[in-house]
Amino acid sequence: MIYVGIDIAKLNHFAPAISSDGVILMEPFKFTNDGDGFSLLESNLTSICDDKDNIIIGPESTVHCNALGHCAGKLVRIIWKMMTDNVEFNLD
Repeated sequence: MIYVGIDIAKLNHFAPAISSDGVILMEPFKFTNDGDGFSLLESNLTSICDDKDNIIIGPESTVHCNALGHCAGKLVRIIWKMMTDNVEFNLD
């Protein structure tokens, strides 16, 4: 299993990846809060694991900041869509 944590911000996010054995598979990298950034995230993740079922993504909780709370919800929806091929539901 691969675990990815995402540090969420308004313009840029950071994400590292580690294996279930604690091996760092991907040092934290910056990706922008737009289509190009999320394409970079997907590309980086598929470069370390081509089986999406083996990747667990945990975004940072931003409930303490209303301005970023909307951003976090959008991020989760985008990642969910990226990581699933045929399942979709409304997270609002």
